[in-house]
Amino acid sequence: MNKKAFTLVEVLVAVGVIAIGFAGVYALVSASNNLMYETFEKEKLNYEASNIVESLHHDKANILSYHNKDISNCTAIKVTPGKNENQLKNLKKWCEKIAGEVGAKNTTREKRLIKVQKKQANGKELYVITVELSGKKNDKNKTIYLKRAINVD
Repeated sequence: MNKKAFTLVEVLVAVGVIAIGFAGVYALVSASNNLMYETFEKEKLNYEASNIVESLHHDKANILSYHNKDISNCTAIKVTPGKNENQLKNLKKWCEKIAGEVGAKNTTREKRLIKVQKKQANGKELYVITVELSGKKNDKNKTIYLKRAINVD
């Protein structure tokens, strides 16, 4: 038998194999896009956390007053009466930047906290600054923790 053409079954099998290949490539590209998006979101949070720590480093006179500040709701931020007005401006600025970068806080489990503690280590006094920021979808993998220690003096 001398065959010079493809049968319908052969064509259908070939189309099925190609479709499975395209589906695999599509799934790979989709997973890659999701991973890239999550990485960008975490990098934005890390950048904002670093900015917060740097600002606190330059405001050592008021640094302890930033302890336990929640920057998730920009309109509800309050400072201790009589404290520096720069503190309120800083907190609102950070809150608005984070809300602009990764969105407003959607759930009660999302955290956007600043903690500052004074500790002793090797005979030196240190401020330990911890910044905890959650992304849009509350997931432990989308929360960053940035902790830095700086000298008191």
